[in-house]
Order: sequence, then C-alpha cells, then structure tokens
Amino acid sequence: MTTMQSLPATMQSLPVRTGIHGRVPKGAREYAVNKVHAALRHVAWPVLSIRVTLSVPADPAVARSAAAQAVVDVNGRVVRAEAVGQTIWEAIGHMAHRLQTRLDRIDHRRTARRRTVPRRAGPPIVRHPRRT
Repeated sequence: MTTMQSLPATMQSLPVRTGIHGRVPKGAREYAVNKVHAALRHVAWPVLSIRVTLSVPADPAVARSAAAQAVVDVNGRVVRAEAVGQTIWEAIGHMAHRLQTRLDRIDHRRTARRRTVPRRAGPPIVRHPRRT
C-alpha cells in the first residue's frame, strides 16, 4: 500500500473526494484511495484534483454489480477510469489498472510531442516568390 511519505509533497496535501453509493464495505474507501495514489506516484505533472466513487447496488441479481470510478485532473487534463466487478475489491483493482494505463498513455503522448531535433542555428531561411 501507499503511505503518505512515499507520495510527492503536492499530493500529500491534496484531498481525495470520495463518494459512496450503496453497501460498500468499511475498508474499501481507504483501499481505493491508496490504489489511486499508487497509480499517481510516477506522474510528472501536477495533480489538481482527485475524485473516487464506489458503488454497490442492492440488487443481488446483477452479476457484476460493484463499480469503481476515478477522475483525476492532471495539469488540466481530465483522466477518467471506471470498472465493474463481482466485488468492490475486484472493481477497485480493475479501476486502478485502467487509471495507470491511461496515465502511462498520456505520459507517452506528451513526451512524444516534445521536439527532439534541435532547431537549426542561424537566421531563418526566407524564400521570396519570383518576380516575372
């Protein structure tokens, strides 16, 4: 599990807004928050907000009734991960994995956009149209 000492200083003071719907077990909220913090440990950009929602409907006939959702604002970009499972613990695990995958994808895309070839030194080349 993630401890507060292993998190960057910006995320230690960042409150995680949690929402609970239905009959969610006691330790599920802390488990979900720890999983989200673990996924955010390697994010290079500032995390502006974190919201986690856990839901377990009362209908036992639904096969995959537990749902977990995380919405994270990473430097203005909203990253959302949602998953369902037979138990809330399974749903939280799937949600954390999806969040990690999406954060890795954003990291890859942002680093790929950076200019890797240095610009040519000297004055810019200006081409004028030919006069007829």
